[in-house]
Amino acid sequence: MSKLALLYCLITVIAWGVASVLDKVMMRELSPWAAVFARMIIGTAIVGAYAVGSGALGELRGVSVGIWAALVGSALLGSLIGQVAYYSAMRHADASSVVPITATYPLVGAMLAIGLLREPLTASKVGGALLVVAGIILLSGAFGQQNG
Repeated sequence: MSKLALLYCLITVIAWGVASVLDKVMMRELSPWAAVFARMIIGTAIVGAYAVGSGALGELRGVSVGIWAALVGSALLGSLIGQVAYYSAMRHADASSVVPITATYPLVGAMLAIGLLREPLTASKVGGALLVVAGIILLSGAFGQQNG
């Protein structure tokens, strides 16, 4: 992995980590649906302004039907269903449990990428996946100590 990619990963980790604490604060007063709506409106305004100003909006012209289908699927699954479910979990459990468990979604993505996109399956990917599953089991309280 390049140093630039690693830097972007670090920025992502910090941004998502801070956002998860803010998400838990929002869930004190908002329903998951209200929070998703407000977050999408604010995000759309910010991203929309950048896309228009930078010319990135032009990239959407001539995009294939397959890419549009992927965009719609990603919006429905990631931005709507996943976000509402995440906020619902935050309303009913500690952020310190919800965040790590929901942050294992890359495991699903990796399995699908290996199966559908024919990406290589390596020993390090298998080992990492096993550690993720062990983490989910520990955080879920499967061994007796239930939080919330």
